[in-house]
Amino acid sequence: MSVTKGAPSYLSLSKRNFKQAVVHLLETEYKIIGSHKVIQMIAEDVEDLAHEFFPSSSSVSPGTLIRTTTSSSEKKISYGKKAEDQRTSIVKLPLLTSEDIQNKIKPHSRKEGVYQEIERMVRMIKASFKQRGILSIAEVTTIMNRGLDTTRKRLIQYQMERGEVLPLKGIILDQGVSPTHKGIIIHLYEKKITPPDIARQTSHSLEAVDRYISDYERVKMLLGKGADVKEISQLIGRGLRTVKEYERIALLYHPELATRKSKI
Repeated sequence: MSVTKGAPSYLSLSKRNFKQAVVHLLETEYKIIGSHKVIQMIAEDVEDLAHEFFPSSSSVSPGTLIRTTTSSSEKKISYGKKAEDQRTSIVKLPLLTSEDIQNKIKPHSRKEGVYQEIERMVRMIKASFKQRGILSIAEVTTIMNRGLDTTRKRLIQYQMERGEVLPLKGIILDQGVSPTHKGIIIHLYEKKITPPDIARQTSHSLEAVDRYISDYERVKMLLGKGADVKEISQLIGRGLRTVKEYERIALLYHPELATRKSKI
């Protein structure tokens, strides 16, 4: 293959790039000794990470937030595992859209403003999940600059009204910090929605829905007999947090259980 005259003078220009800078750093500053090919491979991986974490502004629309969050491929977090050891995903979140701006321009009531804010939260949660990332309530709270309790209550409200389970980190990894899918399913059950419809609305199997309902009915029965949550947890073999959540729901829809309990 023929080479253009003077080409060697230009070859060095193509080597003045990020990847070669990483190679030079590893070889000179960190004194990594080994196969040059392996060092090149490391440099390529670092370059890929740089593109992932710092995408070109031309590929990001205005109002989009780039965020590093937990990957949806992460397994249930084991005790002692640090947050920095979890798999991560870089996601593009539609924080502000043209519709949001129009909503700000138009006069609206406080209730409408709250609803619009909830819609923005849900939009980002779903967008993250589509990109294999899962947001926690704490992350949503930080992004929206709202209180943790306020954010949690609004997301619970949305899920109860829509009969929909949002793909939040606490639900996907079952860490117990988000409104649980069990609680949402039981609320729908108390609203007289049939188990098959609950399964369809919440994207759960009918077997799982039936199991949650069965546990809930056992909790109700034992509450009516005066048992406390610790006793119930041991009797039915379910976690204390789950039993407490079922108790709150039971007392909400059946306040007479609290009266019976107080008379025991």
